[in-house]
Amino acid sequence: MAPKQPCAKYQYVVTSSGPKIVPVPDAYSKDEEAPADYNTGGYLQVKIRDTFKDGRYLVLRKLGWGHFSTVWLVKDNHTRKHSALKVVKSAGRYAETARDEIKLLRQVMDANISHPGRHHVVSFLDHFEHPTPDDNHICLVFEPLGENLLALIERHKKTGVAVDLVRVIAKQLLLGLQYLHDECDLVHTDIKPENILISIPDVEAHIQDELSRSPSPTSRKVVVPPKQLTRASVAIPRHKSTRERQVEIFDSQPLSSPSSYSCPNSPARLSYITRVASAQSASASIPSSFRRMNDVRRKSVTKLALTTGPFAESTSSTPDGSDSSRSGCSSSAYDSVMVSSSVATSLSNDTPPTSVASVTSAVDKMRFTSAEKAKEDNCTCTCGVESAAEDDERRPERPTRPAAGPSLLTQTAPRDLATSTSSICSQHSTSSRPSADAHSECSQDPTPMPPPLPISIKIADLGNATPTHKHFTEDIQTRQYRSPEAIVGRTDWGATADIWSVACVVFELLTAEYLFDPQSQGDLFGKDDDHIAQIIELLGEYGETKWNGRFSRDLFDSSGSLRYIRSLKPWPLKRVMVEKYLWSEKDAEALCSFLEPMLTIDHRERKHARDMVDHPWLEVDPLSEDLWGW
Repeated sequence: MAPKQPCAKYQYVVTSSGPKIVPVPDAYSKDEEAPADYNTGGYLQVKIRDTFKDGRYLVLRKLGWGHFSTVWLVKDNHTRKHSALKVVKSAGRYAETARDEIKLLRQVMDANISHPGRHHVVSFLDHFEHPTPDDNHICLVFEPLGENLLALIERHKKTGVAVDLVRVIAKQLLLGLQYLHDECDLVHTDIKPENILISIPDVEAHIQDELSRSPSPTSRKVVVPPKQLTRASVAIPRHKSTRERQVEIFDSQPLSSPSSYSCPNSPARLSYITRVASAQSASASIPSSFRRMNDVRRKSVTKLALTTGPFAESTSSTPDGSDSSRSGCSSSAYDSVMVSSSVATSLSNDTPPTSVASVTSAVDKMRFTSAEKAKEDNCTCTCGVESAAEDDERRPERPTRPAAGPSLLTQTAPRDLATSTSSICSQHSTSSRPSADAHSECSQDPTPMPPPLPISIKIADLGNATPTHKHFTEDIQTRQYRSPEAIVGRTDWGATADIWSVACVVFELLTAEYLFDPQSQGDLFGKDDDHIAQIIELLGEYGETKWNGRFSRDLFDSSGSLRYIRSLKPWPLKRVMVEKYLWSEKDAEALCSFLEPMLTIDHRERKHARDMVDHPWLEVDPLSEDLWGW
């Protein structure tokens, strides 16, 4: 007798053309949250057009989900703008974690908002509690952001992300961490591509356009399996009720990255080239006596433009000591994000810290004055950007791409920032008005600055952040980005643990492959053993860092050798880049000079974000086609 075939499973799907019943391999999509998590203590059932906080927030679509929460795109009916709403699970441990996160966000809010790295940390806008008949859910509101870096890697998994684009991302990431480490005294502890999101320029227009073009949200109704009661390690099944409870699970629709920047010949890049040419032309006619004085200003403005993005209006998973799986949800990093400085204290503030006005204020502190309309005999000296020739002299050569095979491993400065040097002109006269001689020597029209670079990233997910010297937990970091000190279980780790993760992320962006991807081998050795072996093969001996950890004796024998893995094959980073990824010797050496100080095994000697943020490898040509072609 032939074995009985299992019954096919079907799902009820609501589409724009009407409801449909379609077969599915499983009872629910593995790309979305599990129905079992909708039991008591779990997710809140949220539907499109639901409202929160007395009708203030209107739900438009689901952005994503994570272990702690689901995240939704909402319309704020008070400000008439869009936000990302995170609805946390109701169980006590999740609520407590959310309250701790809010405290950290307030700490970031009270830090130095004028720091350039602040614009590369996600802004937190509001929080409240949402009561239901059975539970109480903590809700947090954030600025809406685009895809995370994992989605960017997936799009370039055959070639790796363009080197110039990686340089810009790496610099902004280091700036954001410098802000967290030095200004907030916080260690992020979970830096990975999923927790680094791309800002969207003119985010409101982008969202309106996407909502008008994207298909209606789809959903499926699935049965919620009953919650298993446990006692003394014995599962006690519940009696099957006559009526099964169902839940409607919506498909995630994260905001896409803006298409206007996806082509090297996009209007944005062509406009950038035109502005740079205009600035260079105007700069060439400035008298040399002023050009030297303007150099300092040019460098300051150029640095600001290179480290921030054109995103003035733009406003997780958690490591559990084991490996973190990637569900493909581009919004999982919203599980915890950073707080802005002003909105928490005044929700009606129309100028959040991610607005043009706040950056203009910061620029004013750098003594940049707004240009006034030129009148007869008025002094209007200009400060342009540095010429392309000067940039080329300082900038290292871009790596040459191999012909085939695996590829190479913020707040906005205002787009039309126009500066004048009236303060310079005033040096020619003791009068409050420039003299006639000064007028004749300094009569150039103000030259608008070119717009910032076409990408800006923001660090998200502060749910696992901890003070540098008072750790909330010692189990930190997702496996592939875990630092050597965390693997052996040391407790004296600090901010440099994040820097190790940065190096792993940069390598992954360049190659679309993990730098370290440890695997277990049955009863022979575990992932920690293989992880340490891979680190030693790439970077050399572990040194004294191997000792004084909770797991040191489990991983190393009395002689300091790995206890379970004896055969190692050294393959230094430079050779990896040359032999596996076909980089030139010169390009590989330049990259290693940037990555290796962040990959120092001894965390006490590893470089900090402030040490690496101005590294020469990060210098980039703003007109690079690779930079504008992502």
